[in-house]
Amino acid sequence: MSEQKGQSFLKGTAILTAATFIVKLINIFFSIPLANFLDDEGMGHFNTAYDIFIFFSVLASSGTPVAISRMVSVAYAQGRKRQADKIFRVAFVLFSCIGLLGSIVMAAFSRQFAIMMNQNDRSMYAIAALAPMSFFMTLSSCLRGYFQGRSNMTPTAVSQVLESFIKLFVGIALALYLMKTTGLPELGAAGAILGVSIGSFFAVLYILIYYFRKKRQIEYAPDEPAVSSTKSILRDILTFAVPVIVGSTFLSALDIVDSAVMMHRLQNAAGISENAAIAMKGWLGMARKYFDLPNAVIVPISTSVLPMLAGVIAKRDRDGTRSVSTLGLRMTLMVAIPAAVGLCVFSRPICDLLLFSKPDFAANTAPLLMIMAPAVVMASLVYTTNSMIQAVGKVHVPVINMIVGTVVRIGVVYVLCGIPKINVLGSAIGTFISYFIMIALNLFALHRMLPEMPGVLRMSVRPLLAALIMAAVSLPVYWLLVQVISGKIAVIVAIVAAVVVYVVAAVLTKAITREEIVHLPKGEKIAALLRLK
Repeated sequence: MSEQKGQSFLKGTAILTAATFIVKLINIFFSIPLANFLDDEGMGHFNTAYDIFIFFSVLASSGTPVAISRMVSVAYAQGRKRQADKIFRVAFVLFSCIGLLGSIVMAAFSRQFAIMMNQNDRSMYAIAALAPMSFFMTLSSCLRGYFQGRSNMTPTAVSQVLESFIKLFVGIALALYLMKTTGLPELGAAGAILGVSIGSFFAVLYILIYYFRKKRQIEYAPDEPAVSSTKSILRDILTFAVPVIVGSTFLSALDIVDSAVMMHRLQNAAGISENAAIAMKGWLGMARKYFDLPNAVIVPISTSVLPMLAGVIAKRDRDGTRSVSTLGLRMTLMVAIPAAVGLCVFSRPICDLLLFSKPDFAANTAPLLMIMAPAVVMASLVYTTNSMIQAVGKVHVPVINMIVGTVVRIGVVYVLCGIPKINVLGSAIGTFISYFIMIALNLFALHRMLPEMPGVLRMSVRPLLAALIMAAVSLPVYWLLVQVISGKIAVIVAIVAAVVVYVVAAVLTKAITREEIVHLPKGEKIAALLRLK
């Protein structure tokens, strides 16, 4: 792989990482006031709407960016820009219709979905308010997939940040207004959800304007090969996208079943009341939000890996294939391992900080986060390895592996959530077990497809050592600080110290190399600052 391509990969990852980090930060600011002025029941309604929405968003857009990104990347690698444009147009029409259908079904059957999830219909308003986002997400997924295939991550990054900012201000304002005027937590949750839909609309509007501007700047070679027929392109899109859509839809359906099974077992086997079970669902939803925080870096890595790896594979570049796959896995481990250690060690202080006005909510959320935290490493690797397998063209493999892991999780939830002393902790344990199964199956498949790919366990040793050094230093720092200052301030200082210690430890243990650093924006200066030779 040439150096320029390395720079392109890391630069795109850096752009998406910065944007995703901002989005995650905004989401925290969105979640904190919601969790503090919506009660536990209101957060339960909010999370119920999101569970339903995830199913329809997967149906509308799961295969869209993957299919478009890979096909456009291959077309550009072959010098066929007109082919790439036609691929986008055909996919845009196809998936827009699917997204519109999902929105209609979600709105029309909001009451039925609410009853299925919670055994009451009070979440129907939040579900209906989120319905338009299924359509908007489909449009933005098509556009983002097209630009990602061209290794242009800027429109994806900007549209995500814009969407989150609008969601933050509009969603919080609507939730506050409806809570004050009605006093009903289900309507407060619906107001917050409506802000999400409005933000998604403006994100689509921005990226459409960006597309039409950039389209006029494309220069086509006069000797480009003939463009494939619409029928041929549609067949290729469906061949690639349908397995992802069908499998991911089934996977999301299993997630809904998982949630319903948990609620059923909590109420009918563990003897927990309906309101208490909904509150537990709120704790679990909040723990999962914190569990997903490392995705601010992991998702950009997996997003950048797919088109880059597909391109070098299309050129039959074995050195490039090894270089991209190695870099993608190393970057994933460098982020995921310290994140897992940090979330596990500081689970209670983090929850106390972010749920500052609800100490009971924080106390109940922390154990769930601590149990799920080690699974951050496996979940992160699942994201990256899924993209790598899809880049090879075996799109059905990661879907099957994730379905297997989810089915096992449902079984674990059924057994453990019915035990009164375990209750909702059973879902957190099931999350850990399911991701372990998924990544084991993914790595087995990848080593068969890409025998040149290095071993993950060997690459994990140095980042793990650096992360353990980080924990050994930062935890005593927190214990000392909490004796003299507020615990909320102490954990912030301790987290900053943990980041600094991890970077230093990564350099000392050679978990990070100069070659990787210099490919980042301002990489030479960063390498000089870290004294990397």
